[in-house]
Amino acid sequence: MKRLFLGILAICWVIGVKAQEVFSPDGKINVRFFLSEKVSTGNQRMYPEGTPYYEVLYDKHSFLLPSRMGFDLLGTAEMKHYFKVSDIEYAEHNFVWKPCYGEKQEYPDKYREMKVMLEETLYPYRKLYVIFRTYNEGIAFRYEIPYQSGFEKVVIDKELTEFAFPKNTSVWESHGHEGKYYKVYPFEVKTDCELPLTCQTPQGVYGAIMEAGNNHYPRAYLEAPYRKEDILRISLRGEAKGERGMVTAWRVISLADEPGKLMEQNYLLYNLNESCKLADTSWIKPGTAMRETTISTPECLKMIDYCASMGISYMILDWGWYGLANSHKSDPSIVNVTNPATGQPIPRHPGLDLPKVINYGKEKGVGLFLYVNRQGLERYADKIFPLYQKWGIKGIKPGFVNVGNQEWQEWIESIVAKAAKYNLLVDIHDAYRPNGFSRTYPNLLTQEGIHGNEQVPNADHNTMLPFTRFTIGAGDYTPGYTRKDLQTTFAHRLALPVIYYSPAQFLFWNEKLTDEHKRPELDFWKNIPTVWQDTKFLLGEIGEYAVVARRSGTTWYVGGITNTNARCLQLDCSFLSSDKKYIATIYTDDVEVPGKIKITTRKITLKTKLSFMLQRSGGFSLKIMEL
Repeated sequence: MKRLFLGILAICWVIGVKAQEVFSPDGKINVRFFLSEKVSTGNQRMYPEGTPYYEVLYDKHSFLLPSRMGFDLLGTAEMKHYFKVSDIEYAEHNFVWKPCYGEKQEYPDKYREMKVMLEETLYPYRKLYVIFRTYNEGIAFRYEIPYQSGFEKVVIDKELTEFAFPKNTSVWESHGHEGKYYKVYPFEVKTDCELPLTCQTPQGVYGAIMEAGNNHYPRAYLEAPYRKEDILRISLRGEAKGERGMVTAWRVISLADEPGKLMEQNYLLYNLNESCKLADTSWIKPGTAMRETTISTPECLKMIDYCASMGISYMILDWGWYGLANSHKSDPSIVNVTNPATGQPIPRHPGLDLPKVINYGKEKGVGLFLYVNRQGLERYADKIFPLYQKWGIKGIKPGFVNVGNQEWQEWIESIVAKAAKYNLLVDIHDAYRPNGFSRTYPNLLTQEGIHGNEQVPNADHNTMLPFTRFTIGAGDYTPGYTRKDLQTTFAHRLALPVIYYSPAQFLFWNEKLTDEHKRPELDFWKNIPTVWQDTKFLLGEIGEYAVVARRSGTTWYVGGITNTNARCLQLDCSFLSSDKKYIATIYTDDVEVPGKIKITTRKITLKTKLSFMLQRSGGFSLKIMEL
């Protein structure tokens, strides 16, 4: 890493105040930092001198207007006014790294950094550092409160980081860990808005606000603190606490001129986390999975046979296998099949011989995941993890975990790290959302934190997800296929495991095996990869349609979906190699026979253009192989 100092920093002027700035390596993205001098910020708000601000430009267009920074602290004076710049350092970083698995075989980590060192102009002259990084994919910044005498303990009550948007910017808000998305203006955003927040300015700049690296920091939400002003502010879930200094989470904004790029460059979060801490990752095997709902030996063996025939890697026993899941008395080291809602025995249940199921799965090449509710992990983790390794269990699915405050954030990440010691994969369900931690502990394959298939969403929602939730990485949407309550066509459902990235892809959610699971088009899901060497977002508009291509080895998979409107889409195959010829198997809704998938094959090259007339809530899929 190359260091440059104050003598060569770039100088500009923002609302009459001298500012420091840093550009992305390609020069498209510009972050400016300055301190107020009793001037208006452009939103009619006045603050004392020395108030820190930043603003963000993309291709010379404003994405964020001057936006306030700072903290309210507990037990000592606030840190939000009366600063001066004591020094500035610049740095450059240019690196490419290969993940244990991912959506691409390697990720660029190239940025320019500006470290602004602030010092109060009033006694006791405390120091605060702000580190900005500008990538070609977006920007990130965080605060560092260095250890200093008389300031040994830090308790942040409020982080005052703001995001001031140009007028008529649109954002897609979501509330609750499995909430839907709604397009609103920033001033209309309700309290406790979830991250990520996807945005679109009137100039056509797209962004997604997110967080990364909050291993020892509470989870952030957004709120609109000022009536009728397009300003959002960070709202922490609880106090942030540190001793002998503190480093906050990264505030991250992915930026692009097309909405699909926000998903394609979601590796930005990984770049802001520590490198993998595991010396051996050979045991980490991403793959598809199925949920067995009866938790009985006969049905488990039957499902293992089906998984083996389809190339499905794992089967999961969901809650109810060890008693009432939300009871601290239920010991997840003891098989005790009950009604998961009541904890009562299930009449005429044939029983579960767990060792037999595990061994049969091993013979067939199908591993086993076990659901463990948060109470079971909070009380029994040290007991069950070595036991599960001894049994041959491949992974766990923590359910209904507590999230939000700093202590629970530290707890869930400690569970992932502890699971890695015993070669256990992890799929966190319910409220946890990714922040890039799976780079550090890649045994964390996926997480829920999504309004997924179990909520039976419609196609309008499904076409929002690639541009919203999937801008921060893997999501366990749990695609279903044969259930009668689903609101989309079969071709729409078939495409989802390609569009929605999840290294543990749980298919056929909440479905019991029937003849419907022998439908011919399900050959597309047979041995379907869940991790990729390349990913390209080909077409898309938020909430309208999405077309994604992913490559595994030399084979390309393409998935396309539309919302509740029918439409015609043209697929340009120029993403293929110029020196190769291909055979494409194409799956579409049969317009002549409702509920049937039409399967065709044809030879294609990179010059081929394919047209698809999609039904309402429809879709299409392709498997493209080299000739």
